[in-house]
Order: sequence, then structure tokens, then C-alpha cells
Amino acid sequence: MSEWSEIAPWVAMGINSALSLYAIFNGRSKEAAKKTDERFAAFDLELKSRDTKIAVLVADNSLLTGRIAAVEKDVEHLPDKDVTHRLELALKTMQAEMTGLNEKMKPISAMAGRIQEAMIDKVMG
Repeated sequence: MSEWSEIAPWVAMGINSALSLYAIFNGRSKEAAKKTDERFAAFDLELKSRDTKIAVLVADNSLLTGRIAAVEKDVEHLPDKDVTHRLELALKTMQAEMTGLNEKMKPISAMAGRIQEAMIDKVMG
């Protein structure tokens, strides 16, 4: 057991050194750095593209918000369904009254026609 406690720090240091050397030679090679740079460049382009798209969407959103506000302002002045229903009922009532007046006007129209003919006969005759 005492042998293990004497060897353990050396084993740990050896493993640590081996992993460090592996990371230095494999992870930091020029090819890996180039790939990493390319990935970062592609990522930056993608972010810029997304930022541009977001800016366009924000501009469209503010445009649409203004248009919606204008439409809402116009719609406020329009009658609601209750007012429209009352107008329909009033129009039906007026139509019935106009039909009745039309029937009452027929004899008056005939009488005016006869008076006009009599006046023409009198003038011509």
C-alpha cells in the first residue's frame, strides 16, 4: 500500500504530461486552427445574415404596425352589427311605406294626366 502512495503522484504526472503533449501536437495544428477559423468565419457570416434578416423583419413589423393602427382607426367609425341590424329594419319599414305611397299616388297621377289633357284640349280647341 505504501508503494502505491509513492507511485501515484508520478503516474498522475505522467498521464497529465502525455495528455498535454497530445493536446499541443494534435489540437493546435495549423490545419485544426484553419478549420476553426473557417468555422468562425462561416458563423460570423451566418450571424450577419441573421442580423440583416432580423433588421428587415423589424422594419416590416413597424410598417405593418402603422398600417394596422390606420385600419383600426378607420374601423372605429364603422357601425357595429347592432347598428347595422337597426338600419336594415328601418330600411324595410321605409320600403313598406314607399310601397304604400306608390299605391296612393297612382290615382293622383291619373288625375293629373286627365287635367293636363283637358288643358291641352281647351288650349287647342
